[in-house]
Amino acid sequence: MAIEEFADCYGARVENTVDSIIDDLRNLGADAIRRVVEWNRNLRDSDRSLVLALAGIAAGVIIKILEKLLGATAAACFVGLLGGASWALLIIAFTECVDKL
Repeated sequence: MAIEEFADCYGARVENTVDSIIDDLRNLGADAIRRVVEWNRNLRDSDRSLVLALAGIAAGVIIKILEKLLGATAAACFVGLLGGASWALLIIAFTECVDKL
């Protein structure tokens, strides 16, 4: 049930339907979501700002970082979750909703 609650929270923040993101969230898994949030929290403020600022124009670089952090399959799921939302919104939504997992 935790993935569904997380999906509800995430979907509300990125204005996407829950059904369209649950499969990607399940494939990504709670541990990978927590790793992304922890990685983001461990960045210095300046580094976090830089990553989020560059994410939109450097998606390939971000994907490589995520592949290293999560593995290729999970990185692909993460990108699937983006669904038109900005990278900044994705990270913010993950961070705000991680306690639902």
